[in-house]
Amino acid sequence: MVKNSRALGGTLFLVALAACNRGSGIPPGDQGIVELDERLLAFDLTGRLAEVPVHRGQLVTAGQPLARLDESLARPVRDARAAELAAAQAQLALLEAGARSEDIGAVSAQVRAAQANQAKVQSNLKRARALVATGAINESEAENLEHDARAAAEEVRNLGERLRLLRAGSRPQELSAARARVEAAAAALALEDARLGRHTLAAPIPGAILDVHLEPGEVAAAGVPVLTLADTAHPYADVFVPLEALARVRMEAPACLRVDGEPAGFPSTVEDIGRHTEFTPRYLFSPKERPHLVVRVRVRIDDRDRRLHAGVPAFVSWDSCR
Repeated sequence: MVKNSRALGGTLFLVALAACNRGSGIPPGDQGIVELDERLLAFDLTGRLAEVPVHRGQLVTAGQPLARLDESLARPVRDARAAELAAAQAQLALLEAGARSEDIGAVSAQVRAAQANQAKVQSNLKRARALVATGAINESEAENLEHDARAAAEEVRNLGERLRLLRAGSRPQELSAARARVEAAAAALALEDARLGRHTLAAPIPGAILDVHLEPGEVAAAGVPVLTLADTAHPYADVFVPLEALARVRMEAPACLRVDGEPAGFPSTVEDIGRHTEFTPRYLFSPKERPHLVVRVRVRIDDRDRRLHAGVPAFVSWDSCR
C-alpha cells in the first residue's frame, strides 16, 4: 500500500487557516490532517494498453476491471499449450487402455496360422528323412526342410511374444513417462492462463480512481503505475495529542472528527497510537502547544458519503459523535 502524505500542502493550508482564525474560535479537539490510503496500480507484465474503461473520479468495486493489456500475442501461445496438453492426455489414455481386442484377435490368428505351418513343415521334414534313408531323395532336400522348420518355429515364437505383450499392456515406465508429459503440459498451460490473467488489472479494494497515468495504445512497463486508487470511504487522520492528554486515548476506542464546513462530526476509531514522542508540528495552531511533546495517533474515519477531502485540517475529540 502506498500512502501519499500531503503534509506540505496541508502545512501551507493550515498556516493560512491559522492566520485567518486568529481571534476566532477553533473547533475543539486535537489537530491533524485528513489523508487517503492510496494505491498505485501497475501490471506485472510489460505490454500495450488495449483499454482503460475507467476515468478519474469514478467509483469502482473490488474486483472490477480497470485496465487491460493487448492479448494478441499471448492468446496463440496459450492455445498452443492447450493443444499440447490435449495431445499428451490422448497419448496417456491410449497407453492406459492397452491393445484393442481386434488387434489381439488378429495376432492370435497369426499365431495359430504359424503353428499350423510349423506342424506342416515338421510333418514334411519327417517324411523327407524317411525318404533320405531309403535313398529316394537327396540329403539337400531334407536340409532345406530343416531350415524351413527352424524358420517356422522362430515365427511362432515371435508371434507368441507379440501376443503376450499386447495382452500385458503398456509398461509402468511408459505410463509414468506419459503421465509426466501430461503434468508438464498442464503446468505450461496453467502458466499461460496465469499470464493471460495478469493482462487485466482489477481493483483490489472498493474506492475511487484518483488519477489515470496511461492511455490506451501506450506501452505499460511492468511495475509502472497505470492508475491511482484510493479508499475514499475510509480516510484517516494523523492527530497530534499532547503527552499529558494521551491517557484519554485508547486503541479501537471511538472518536469524533470535525472539519470546517461540515456541521456534523464524522464517527472515527482509534487505529494506531505512536510508540514515540514528537515535537509539536509547526503548522498546529496554538502557540502554547508548540513547545510541547506530542504523540501521533491515527484515527480511521467512517465517511461513507465521501464528503471529506485529503489535506483538510481536522479536529478530533476522544468520544463518540453526538
